[in-house]
Amino acid sequence: MEKGINTRKKLLLDAFKLFSSNSYENVSFSELEKVSGVSRGSMVYYFKNKKGLFSEMLETLVFDKSSVKRVPEPYQHSLIAFYNYFIEILEKESNRLKELNIKNMNKALLFIEMSALLNIPDFGTLASNWYNEEKNIWCKVIENAICSNEIRSDVNINNIADLFEQIYLGASFMGVFSIYGANLNELRKNFDQLYSLLINKNTI
Repeated sequence: MEKGINTRKKLLLDAFKLFSSNSYENVSFSELEKVSGVSRGSMVYYFKNKKGLFSEMLETLVFDKSSVKRVPEPYQHSLIAFYNYFIEILEKESNRLKELNIKNMNKALLFIEMSALLNIPDFGTLASNWYNEEKNIWCKVIENAICSNEIRSDVNINNIADLFEQIYLGASFMGVFSIYGANLNELRKNFDQLYSLLINKNTI
């Protein structure tokens, strides 16, 4: 059982490395067999076909890895604690990928997402659902911060959630064009700037 789980994880990780620098068309089971050392029969057993492998890799190593869903629930009761923990997640993920010789996490993710856009018919819906799930978590955290008097109560929760998510997505996009990906120190500064406009001055 454990061996099967490890084999599945290895295949997904090796697929991520291949898809992060090659188009969907140029990645085959033959190529993955060469890189991973796992037989084609095992690949078919776990994922049925290339689309199945790519779709699961997209869900587990793209959507889930850089997601605010990974911030533990106790940190969701403070807005500043929440976004700082999220940035720590991004830092750890970036460092993990660098160990796999993927220097720019954002460029790798964009490459994979472009392949998904061209080859996975429902990718637009998946991406939209991901954004809505992320935004809903931001909304919950912002609402918690209002209830605890951490931030002002006269803000529009939906608009503020959009701003935080769009600041992150903007930093991720700009990171594509740098050597090592998004500047997470700048991301933190931008989050801090927005946060400073939300603080409940009566509690300071």
